[in-house]
Amino acid sequence: MDTKQVLEAIENNSIPKVEDNPHYAIYDCVVKEYPAATFLVRTSGEPINLGKEMFPLMNTEKLWEFAEDENIPRKDNSPQEVYLYNWVERAQGPMIFDVGTVVEDDFEGVENEHGFIIKRYPPMKLASIIYHGPFPYQENSGWGNIDWERRAKEKGLVYTERLYRELYHLFDFEDHWHVTEIQMEIE
Repeated sequence: MDTKQVLEAIENNSIPKVEDNPHYAIYDCVVKEYPAATFLVRTSGEPINLGKEMFPLMNTEKLWEFAEDENIPRKDNSPQEVYLYNWVERAQGPMIFDVGTVVEDDFEGVENEHGFIIKRYPPMKLASIIYHGPFPYQENSGWGNIDWERRAKEKGLVYTERLYRELYHLFDFEDHWHVTEIQMEIE
């Protein structure tokens, strides 16, 4: 989850764009293999549905206050935030939703009243698409055109429907040119 590599790929155009306009860009689907990773997250703990049940977990203000108070650094070159959708049965259905950040693998966690926990994810193979532009709730968003499932399928990739994740590499609220990497676990 190397943020530096993602930002360099955008700057150098080393990954082809499949959609480009003045408001957003979508980059080609590529396969990436990741080693095991450790996350500090706030988790739903129990299955929830897409939509309003996710909103309280998406407020990361307390997470960042906690990380600062406890001196918990984000792992070098990792995304600023990560959303992990752990599907219970199939994609878009109920899920265990985790929101947080990547930390060093040897981090054991700190007791807290906010419910932040450590989760370790195994090595995995992922289909990855980079989106550069406004979020869905912002004007001129191309988020709906990412169409990650179709783009992966066109590459002959088989989605396991176990994990989908969003890696937020760069927030740019002034110009709405955020950099998000959308990934889904593949066989």
